[in-house]
Amino acid sequence: MKKILFASDLDNTLIHSYQKKSESDICTEYYQEREQSFISPEAAALFRNVIKQKNICFLPVTTRTIAQYQRIFFPDNFRPEFALAANGCILLKQDVPEQEWLAESQEKILADIPEFQRLEKIFLKDHRFRHVAFADSMFLACACETAQTAELCLKEYTVLTSLPGFRTGRKLYFFSPGSDKGTALKKFAAFWQPDIIIAAGDSEIDLPMLKQADIAVFRESQTDFAAYVLKFVLNTAL
Repeated sequence: MKKILFASDLDNTLIHSYQKKSESDICTEYYQEREQSFISPEAAALFRNVIKQKNICFLPVTTRTIAQYQRIFFPDNFRPEFALAANGCILLKQDVPEQEWLAESQEKILADIPEFQRLEKIFLKDHRFRHVAFADSMFLACACETAQTAELCLKEYTVLTSLPGFRTGRKLYFFSPGSDKGTALKKFAAFWQPDIIIAAGDSEIDLPMLKQADIAVFRESQTDFAAYVLKFVLNTAL
């Protein structure tokens, strides 16, 4: 039986926000005592079947910080043995950062720390940003009021820095070169040694990860993308 590494983005891939919630959806995250993220009943049932397969390693690969990732509770309170947080800069093993991986990531971004600090000071003075943070001391994350404002800010600031910038919705991210999901997935796969890598994602930030996979599933117009992805994984495994 072939070993399958199922590497998946979380937000808008396996789970979705309250803005896209249907009445029957199951809550997967609370933030400040409010329901924050959800999964459809069909996707939840499929997810249970995926994690029962002994030949599948489910690897969340997310831009969420450690704290944001740990707020998520998967169906049946399942916790993946491994997860990649902070856009792959942090490997969690049973929800605890793996120290060698962390040290290597810190070394990789060291030369870019002054640039992160410079941008952070500029962004904190820009009234268009509702939130600015040097997330997990690995990348710069900002949130605007609207996606349109975020797009304008991205165009304005990417020409002023050497750091790669990305937008997802109303949020902006600036990373060190090489601190991407694809690099992290390649590194993890060298450790886990899968026969097949399936990767799923929905945004430009996920593209490096999808390019590293043997099979890539990218969101287009599927109504329930999570269910679509999980069915695909199961059909491949079985």
